[in-house]
Amino acid sequence: MNSKLKKAVFRVGLVLLAIIALVLGLRAVLNYTTGKKLQAYLEDAKAGAIPMSLKDIAPQCDEPDNAARFWKAAEALFVIPEGKDKGLADKTLINRTIDDFFASRPLSEESKKRLAELISMNRRVFDLVTEAAAQPCFRLGDWTDPAVAVPEPAKLVKMIQVIRLLGIEAVHRAEAGQSKEGLELCRQGMVFIRKTLDEPFLINNLVALANMKSLVVCLNGIIRNREVDTETLASWKQEMDPESWRAKFSRCVQAERVLGLEMGLRTIKGDREALKETESEGNLRFYWLSRPILKSQIIFIQNYFRDLEKNVGLPYYELKGRLQQDSQGRQAIPWYFKMSGLQLPDFQSVFLKEATLEAMMLTTKAGLACKIYKKHTGHYPETLDALAPEFLDKVPVDPFTGQPLVYRVQEDGGVIIYSVGSNEKDDGGRGTYQITQLVMDKDDDWAWSEK
Repeated sequence: MNSKLKKAVFRVGLVLLAIIALVLGLRAVLNYTTGKKLQAYLEDAKAGAIPMSLKDIAPQCDEPDNAARFWKAAEALFVIPEGKDKGLADKTLINRTIDDFFASRPLSEESKKRLAELISMNRRVFDLVTEAAAQPCFRLGDWTDPAVAVPEPAKLVKMIQVIRLLGIEAVHRAEAGQSKEGLELCRQGMVFIRKTLDEPFLINNLVALANMKSLVVCLNGIIRNREVDTETLASWKQEMDPESWRAKFSRCVQAERVLGLEMGLRTIKGDREALKETESEGNLRFYWLSRPILKSQIIFIQNYFRDLEKNVGLPYYELKGRLQQDSQGRQAIPWYFKMSGLQLPDFQSVFLKEATLEAMMLTTKAGLACKIYKKHTGHYPETLDALAPEFLDKVPVDPFTGQPLVYRVQEDGGVIIYSVGSNEKDDGGRGTYQITQLVMDKDDDWAWSEK
């Protein structure tokens, strides 16, 4: 190598070293300044008594009182025969049956026979769910470690199958002349589902929403167009309480914020468990180099969730505009956060699902009040206004519009009560159980009908 080439290589090396030194120096300065900002942020949050760790919001649940013990046993015993196509066919049958109940479609004799077989295989599972409902609390995950605190989605999805089959059994009991037993099984299922919200993570909430919707469908299938005593109707009317459900849902946003904070702090400390998905040397070096950005990212995420927490208790018709702005804000995440893989959860679809459950509860509550009114007067009310305040505290408001629920007396003397759903159009009470988009084009009503 001649002297000129050596000098050129030497100069390039010096330039590279200078660049590396500059980058490392800049990284050190940013790491220090962002660290100070994060420390100040955490101290300010702590002074404001804002929950900062899972321990701050963990359910107090001693093991002898833990309903999860019974659920784990039920989960282990739950049987859907395996096979190339059999298991899938049975799961599809269970899901389709709930759709059929919702649409008031009769079941085929073949479907009834297979469902009876599945129910017979899982009676002990239903008993365990009832035992779980009698316990004071529910804690499934390990709240001492944020990396494993959130239950595995696959296990919670099995809960959906169990609860749907339990609801189908409740309807079958009613159809066999055992309405009281069917309603009690349905009630125990709802008590259990509410208990699972002691663990307020997003996945738990989504599963609980799906389960409660299934059980409300089954409840309607038992009570609608069937003679039920006034006391039973009144007790079920009290059960349909969307505001208490919304209050439980608000803890979901808080739990996700706290979980994100704990995992974020563990990441910037280089915790191997927090970085288990990215343990290659290259990725670990990247996380070390980007630590200043990650510290700023923690503050960004915490502010996002804290803003969301302020709005979470609002009814959907007040919330949806803010959620649209939130969706636009998520698209405006700084590019340097996107480089680290930041993805904020889209709560818009979650709030929509919660609103559909509210609509189902409110129409059911109004329908039960109408049945009680008819027992007292011999006929259904001309308007929902006639129900308040004796049979309802107030006229139910559609969670999608803020207007009273649609109420119509039918030509045959029956009634139909419904929410107009996400498209805010009157589809005549026609609805679709499986929601596939934020705003359905048609048949998006949530209805209760009674002859």
